[in-house]
Amino acid sequence: MWASIKGFLQRHRRKLLIGGVAIVGVYAAARYAKWRVTEWKQQQEREYLERARKQHHFESNQRTCSITLYSLIPSLRDSLLEKLNSEEITSKLREKPDNKLELWEELKVSSFARTISAVYSSCLLFVFLRVQLNIIGGYMYLDSLVCTDEQGSNGRKMRVAEEIQKKYLALVKYLMSEGLDDMIVAVKKATEAILDEVSLKENFTPSELQRLINHIRQTFEFSQHTYHSTKLRNGERSFASSRPFCHFMVPRDFQGLYNMEDEDDTKFVNLVEETLDVLESEDCNAVLQSCLDVAFNHVINNVAAFFEPDSYSAELGAVSGSPLEVSVSLPLAKIIPIMNGQIHHMFSDADSSYIQDLFKVRCSGDFAANIYEAFSTEVD
Repeated sequence: MWASIKGFLQRHRRKLLIGGVAIVGVYAAARYAKWRVTEWKQQQEREYLERARKQHHFESNQRTCSITLYSLIPSLRDSLLEKLNSEEITSKLREKPDNKLELWEELKVSSFARTISAVYSSCLLFVFLRVQLNIIGGYMYLDSLVCTDEQGSNGRKMRVAEEIQKKYLALVKYLMSEGLDDMIVAVKKATEAILDEVSLKENFTPSELQRLINHIRQTFEFSQHTYHSTKLRNGERSFASSRPFCHFMVPRDFQGLYNMEDEDDTKFVNLVEETLDVLESEDCNAVLQSCLDVAFNHVINNVAAFFEPDSYSAELGAVSGSPLEVSVSLPLAKIIPIMNGQIHHMFSDADSSYIQDLFKVRCSGDFAANIYEAFSTEVD
């Protein structure tokens, strides 16, 4: 029996060898394939968890942006009410002074300038926070990946230390103070230029009022482009910005305020320069213009509600069969109090529809996501 088995093995030795190699190869290939599938599944799980973590961090960052904006709006409102104090002029008018006409002219400019300044400042604040918080949010996400264990660091370095974060986030104070002051002066000058020849008795329909406000808006924006171009021709370019609105958000001489030999100051200045790169981009300008369009439309629609004909008059017209001719225009003197009170509607604690309209600007959400993605992606 053993002889026959030995003979069989000798006769089929080559076949058995090839078969054994094939079986071992198939087994090895199966094991390798199983290992590769397991590794692929683990890699997919890691990528999914990383995407989920990043998405959660992004959404949390957007909530922070919203909360920050809502928390700053009352301060912005108070600053505008203080710097453009129309109520003080109104109080003087109640006393029937001799310079009544002069005060009315002053109130005319102040009421329009206050509402227009409120629109511009709130839109600039909205866009600036979107840019600032998504840049710092992207860096903070990368810093959250830095870990140190018993085997040491994972090789990643912290990009933004806590002190730099505090200093960077404090930049918004400039927009709320010196930047706001400069903007109010420019808006008031543009408003005076347009309203100077407009009589208090002149009537306006809502559409005519919209054209008037658009004219002030164009004059203000053109003046900023002209001012910025003049500064560039004179060689006064203390910070790298090609957008005239940037000087309302970031100090012109911020570089001179810090010691460039200090590593933290250098990182901070680089962070601000990256912010300016985003603020001066075409995408940022498009988002700002969209926000301004939405904001001004909101104000015009709210003001237009005061032009609605009296319901009792409309009912009388319907009963008589011959509708009464109801004027849908108002003299500028009656529009002034309406414009003057818009800031209380826009920045109301009870009604946040104005701010909500800004958050509904679709391109602003895409813009924020693109910024966050750009600054939260590690570059080798």
